[in-house]
Order: sequence, then C-alpha cells, then structure tokens
Amino acid sequence: MRRAAIRAALFSLLSLPLACREGAEPAGSGTPVPLQLTFTPGDTFLYDAWVIDKYGYQLPFTRTRALWRVITVKNGIGDFSSVTTILDSASLLRDSAIVLDTLSLAVGQNGDVYRYGFLARMARIRKQLPPPCLWDRIAALSIGSGTSWLVGYLDAGGKEPVYGRVSGAPDLFSVQVNGVQTVYAGIRVDLSGPTFNYSYWLADAPTSFLHFYLEPGSDTTGAEFNLSEIRSRP
Repeated sequence: MRRAAIRAALFSLLSLPLACREGAEPAGSGTPVPLQLTFTPGDTFLYDAWVIDKYGYQLPFTRTRALWRVITVKNGIGDFSSVTTILDSASLLRDSAIVLDTLSLAVGQNGDVYRYGFLARMARIRKQLPPPCLWDRIAALSIGSGTSWLVGYLDAGGKEPVYGRVSGAPDLFSVQVNGVQTVYAGIRVDLSGPTFNYSYWLADAPTSFLHFYLEPGSDTTGAEFNLSEIRSRP
C-alpha cells in the first residue's frame, strides 16, 4: 500500500499545474535536456519484467524476460533526424496474441522523442476504444525539465488527455553492458492522465530505456520492466 500511495501522491503533484489547461500545449521555458539518442542495428536490450497488482506491488510468479533488438535505423526521415525500428518480445504489455512485435521510435530535429501509436496501444491494453495511431511525443526534451506538454489523448473521443513531464534530477542504474557491470544515469519521464500513469527512464550514454512502470488501473493490472543487460553490436 505504501508504494501505491507514494505513486498516487506523485501523480497528484504532477496534475496540479495541468488543471487550468484545456488541451493547450505550453511553449516551454526551460533549458533543453541535452540527450542525444543514437541506436545501432543489432543492439539488444534485455529486461526483467513483472506484472504489478492493484496495490502497486510486483507479483513474483509473473517474472519473465523481455528483449528489444534494434532492426533498422533510418536517418533524415521527414521532420525526424532518425527513425528506429525495434523488435519487441515483451508479453506483459501486449495488446495482441502475436509472439513478437515491432515498435517505432523517432528523434526530432530538436531532440524530442516520439513513439508511433504509443497511446493507442496503451488504450487497447486498458480495454478502451483507442485513438488513431500517431507519432506521440513521449519526451519533449527541447522544452526542458519541469515543463509539461500535451502528449495526446488516451481515447478516441479526445476526452482523456495525457501530459508529459521530464524530471530534472537523474537517477543511477546498474546495467551489464557487453559483460561489464556499469553504473550510469537516466532521466525520468512521467506520462500522466486522469486515470493513467506511465513512467520511464531514458539515457544516452549508452542510449537506452532503463526502466518502465505502468501503474495499474482500477480494473487493469500494471507492469514493470527493468533493464538488466545491453549487448552492443561489435
């Protein structure tokens, strides 16, 4: 209960400055977060994953391994400096019965990070009618930390906005990188709505998504992914 209460309090704090907004996206006044994401085809990321119960605790018997493998990286695509396609074996946050899936990440010319169809996938996982698949801006690094932006909507009717915020203080993680246990920092990004809370940590040295946490809903379970190993292509 303590863990769930802490996360609920955090969401309340994040929601306070958003109450006066009616879908308008703030211009941002902070210093850009200087992350430069660079993926390489063949790089592999291994995660430990668990289902999270309604109280916010890991269910040990649900522990599994998940793999991300970078398939392609294309540079200079439209408004993006790069578009990366990743093979995803994670089964806990799967909205279909297929064994393997792919996800697409893009980096804008200003360094912002986008994921195609992210909110639509989250809606399907939560058994909601999904919005159209779009390039959802999941990290507005260009507006700096501490400033919120509109990510999009979690429903087809546009009534459940999701806002993002980048934390200013980095957290340290221990990950095995090519066989060497390595400690490096990642920044936290929170994506939050009236009934939705999703957090992840991002780094660029090496480029990686270090941790994911989807808070359970009133009638849906959550999930947690922790990066344990990176295998870089020689």
